[in-house]
Order: sequence, then structure tokens, then C-alpha cells
Amino acid sequence: MEKLIATDKAIEVIELLKKKHGNLLFQQSSGCCDGTVPMCFQADGHYISSQNVLIGEIAGVPYYIDKTQDTYLKHMQIIVDVMEGMGASFSLESAEGYAFLMHSKVMK
Repeated sequence: MEKLIATDKAIEVIELLKKKHGNLLFQQSSGCCDGTVPMCFQADGHYISSQNVLIGEIAGVPYYIDKTQDTYLKHMQIIVDVMEGMGASFSLESAEGYAFLMHSKVMK
């Protein structure tokens, strides 16, 4: 079982964003704003904190998560999904009318 996966719809939105914005990255922080929400940014010029670790890629896009969350989720599979609507974030998909979200399930 892979640690990090995405739904087909999430991959579709990621591909749309790659065409519009170029190189991307995901960052899931533990901050006060959307702390458990995958946030998608242009990779060029985006700073990755030393408190984040790379846990894999989705559709060729690196996915970073806060070290604390990574420890908490170490036995969980992370599933990135997307829904229609405006998320409360600075993430690129918001302008397209989508919001990324994360589900998790216990890895066996």
C-alpha cells in the first residue's frame, strides 16, 4: 500500500494547474490556517520550512508535510482528493473553483 495517493479527480485538477502555473508543490503544514489541508503552490520561489518533510509525489508534484503531522500519520495512508467549491486557502486550485482535501486510512 502506497503512503501517498490521489483520486483521479485530484490528478485531473493537478494537471490543469500544472498547465497554467508550471512547476508545483504541495505543502501540508500544521499551522493555524488550513493546517490539515493540502495547499498547492508554484514551486519556483516557494520556501519549504525545515519543519517539513517530503513524503512523496502526486502526478509528479512533490508533497511536503509538517514533521509533527508526519509522525502522527506514520501508520496512515494519505489520500488527496478535491471537491468543487472555494476552500479557505491561498492554494492555487481555489481560483479554479476547487478545494483540495486530505483523507487518511490505516495502512495494513
